[in-house]
Amino acid sequence: MSTVDLAPAGLKRVAARDVSPRETRYLAQVDIDSVALEECWGGPETIRDDFAEWFAFAFSPADGEAFILLREAENPPAPGFILSVTGGLFSPRAADLIVRALAVAGARVTHLNSEAG
Repeated sequence: MSTVDLAPAGLKRVAARDVSPRETRYLAQVDIDSVALEECWGGPETIRDDFAEWFAFAFSPADGEAFILLREAENPPAPGFILSVTGGLFSPRAADLIVRALAVAGARVTHLNSEAG
């Protein structure tokens, strides 16, 4: 999948349980207003792992690719969300395109995984 295909019209919400943590990598920290995100895309799912409970928004821009925005539910260590992606979206360019495709005013990448670029 080409990252140029990332557009709001091409995004679809998917169940967070359908995005395997084994198939994703941390790409970026994203500063995005959670209320605005919910207004655009609906409420978050709540998922749990061995460490915490998380608010999650999962998306699939194309078959075989997915990304998930995660925020610790109880005590988030930083503002915003963690962005984890499948392999075809693991790049600085994809991080910027994903944030733009979410179509939430003011959203921005604040930290990028150094392995991505």
